[in-house]
Amino acid sequence: MLGIQGRFTRRFCHIVVAGLFVTAIGSFDRDGRADDSLGVQVPDGFEVSLYAGDDLAHDIYSMTVDSQGRVVVSGAGYVRILIDADGDGRAESYQEFVDGPRTGAQGMYHLGSDLLCSGDAGLLRYRDRNRDDRADGPPDVFLKIHAGNEHDLHAIRKGPDGWWYVIAGNMAGVTSDYINLPASPVKSPQAGTVMRFTPDLSRGEVIADGLRNAYDFDFSSAGDLFTFDSDGERDMSLPWYRPTRVFHVLPGMSHGWFSRSWKRPDNFFDMPPAVAEFGRGSPTGVCCYRHDQFPAEYQGALFVLDWTYGRVWALPLEKSGSSWSTQPIDFMQAVGQHGFAPTDAVVGPDGSLFVCVGGRGTQGAVYRIRSKTPPPQRVAVAMRHDASPKDQLDFCLRMPQPLSSWARQRWEPIAHNLKAEPFIRAALDASRPAHERVRAIEILTEKFGGLDSEMVARLRTDEHPQIRARTIWALGRSNPDGPDASQLAKAFEDSDPHVVRTAVETLVGAESAVLDAYAKSLPEALGHSDRYIRALSGTVLGGMSPDAFQQTVPPAIQKGWAAAVPVAIAYARLNEGKYVNYPVEVGLRILRGKHGQARKLEAARVIEVALGDVGPDGPEHDLSAYERELDALRIALAEIYPTGDAVVDLELLRVIAMAQPANDQLVDAIAGQLTDESDPILDIHRLITLARLPVIPSPTARGSIAAALVNLDAKIESRGLIQDSNWDDRVLEMYSALVQRDPQLAIAILEHPKFGEPAHIAFLGDFPPERFEDVLGTFLRRIREENDYEWTPDVIYLLAASGDPELMSKVREMFHDPSLRNAVLLSLSEMPEE
Repeated sequence: MLGIQGRFTRRFCHIVVAGLFVTAIGSFDRDGRADDSLGVQVPDGFEVSLYAGDDLAHDIYSMTVDSQGRVVVSGAGYVRILIDADGDGRAESYQEFVDGPRTGAQGMYHLGSDLLCSGDAGLLRYRDRNRDDRADGPPDVFLKIHAGNEHDLHAIRKGPDGWWYVIAGNMAGVTSDYINLPASPVKSPQAGTVMRFTPDLSRGEVIADGLRNAYDFDFSSAGDLFTFDSDGERDMSLPWYRPTRVFHVLPGMSHGWFSRSWKRPDNFFDMPPAVAEFGRGSPTGVCCYRHDQFPAEYQGALFVLDWTYGRVWALPLEKSGSSWSTQPIDFMQAVGQHGFAPTDAVVGPDGSLFVCVGGRGTQGAVYRIRSKTPPPQRVAVAMRHDASPKDQLDFCLRMPQPLSSWARQRWEPIAHNLKAEPFIRAALDASRPAHERVRAIEILTEKFGGLDSEMVARLRTDEHPQIRARTIWALGRSNPDGPDASQLAKAFEDSDPHVVRTAVETLVGAESAVLDAYAKSLPEALGHSDRYIRALSGTVLGGMSPDAFQQTVPPAIQKGWAAAVPVAIAYARLNEGKYVNYPVEVGLRILRGKHGQARKLEAARVIEVALGDVGPDGPEHDLSAYERELDALRIALAEIYPTGDAVVDLELLRVIAMAQPANDQLVDAIAGQLTDESDPILDIHRLITLARLPVIPSPTARGSIAAALVNLDAKIESRGLIQDSNWDDRVLEMYSALVQRDPQLAIAILEHPKFGEPAHIAFLGDFPPERFEDVLGTFLRRIREENDYEWTPDVIYLLAASGDPELMSKVREMFHDPSLRNAVLLSLSEMPEE
């Protein structure tokens, strides 16, 4: 009986996207929607045209606009400048810039006539000193890192501070060896990362980690960084599945991806903001539209792309606490049977949005999208030769897409000639629009060494919060190793959460000698109403010296339970590897008290961190040496659970699984939530918890567990949920752990009235061999009684394993079914007499 388990086939879910690998070309009708020949659709009021087809660029991985304003694309073995010589809005030829990288570039940025890109050996620079639009030779390798594969090094951009930013997937191999700046927000990077390098690319740091495979990123007009991270598609319908999400990247924070079967949920206190989520997909390009050709609602919006399902969304950003929220707009998608696999998006000098397609050997194309009704007054993107100094200043401050190669080529030389003084006056000029003053602050920071203390003091109290926030940002970026504490500390009391968050961000990663100066000001941020400010503040607290930590905590605790959470987490992480009671007691007091759902979720998170943090196999640290100390927690959990709040209870199950209380009543309470109506994904969450508890269930609890396992597949199917390749392995691991704890569970499953479905064959490996005949009898009865019984290869293998003539007759009868024919032949081939 045990020998046949390995012969059973696995269930796999294959998503078929109709026409995914076909990219059609054609024309559009008057309302901007696609006709069937083009295969894409945009909202009313927009028009879309084909800028370049597969004949000019096959299988495009990434795209940029060079310093001359020309669209540049890359795929395997090429980087090409697309040429629209007659200016009709469609490229008719290309200039081959370089026959490389061999792997293709998955991110590109032009620095003058040179190209920086990812590919082959890492971060490359192709030089073009004679400006003939052809690389002079092999590239310089600035950063050796895994590049060229789908989860390696990706996009590169130059940030508003003039530093270089790159993003890498979870297989790029970024470790602490890549960090040589003392104030790196992340010290020990894990999985996918966002990295930042000095303008000369000589030194670098890691801003954030814990991404799975974010392909691209961009800066909003407020200067915040956003990326679109991929899901763990193989974990569909498992409790730890997380959808594709657009993250507001916060420094020093993990974005939650640790392994294929462990991702932190968004409601964890120490997770960054997810401003949007889109279910299953393959995120690619991210682009912030900072031009004026599109209508106002799209100006400042993020455009994010999904390769798998052929979708482009626009995400207008609205302030929400210290972060942002959005109502996504379906902007571009495939229609009919045509495929549309977008890989990148850029904005050209005229305000057009370009979207390219390709990937995995598919056809390439570049689409150009424009508004039909642009504003009558457009911002200038070219400077008159006789412009006055005032006009030149306005030109610099109003330049659209100011961080792009083409925009920098236009405003940077003018800013250099103007010197700092005009930008200082502009930043201080309250009559100017706030966004122009923000740009003046950014240019002063990048080009002229930042703001002096007098200017910071004036701008820090400006009436516009975006001016105050950008002033604090400038203070930090001008001296990242140690900003002026006398100015920065005052921002912790600002009324606007964005300003406070910016102030705290400035300190994340700094050395204790710098952080200790904020012992008196940090308590205000630790007790802030905004979760992200408190989480970042806890990181700062954890970086202080022991004396400063002790000085900061008492006034912070006086702010209430809001501050107690980040203080407790910081304390637990400072004592990583051993059990400390203080954070556990904080968590329990909150859970016992009259607090709302959000605070109790934070309390559960505090206890998880105190126990060594949760992972795919339980606590990350061995707690066996602290059994006596854990007993008080175990007793408390049994008293607290269930709380009556379903969301809090689900998180408490994670804590219970870590603490492993041996409590019969707790097992009964958890098993009692396994019902015919309960959600199957949540059932798995509860079953995994039960599998970790050192208790043999009561007969009633055992019956509930058996029923949950027997009904699991039917529940999944009835709800239309998707099972992918990790489903079988994870469910079988859970089931085996349950049976190991309670061998009688296998008998309870066998005796359940609904046992005998094809999905149940996976459970047979842990059944007693002497009950094999009972198993066969149950399956044969179900087959005889149900005319629509679902035959699968697993059923064929099971019946054939019996050798029973009657059952073998049933097996031979299934030969007519093409989906079962291979299984029948394989089964018969192992029995020569047949």
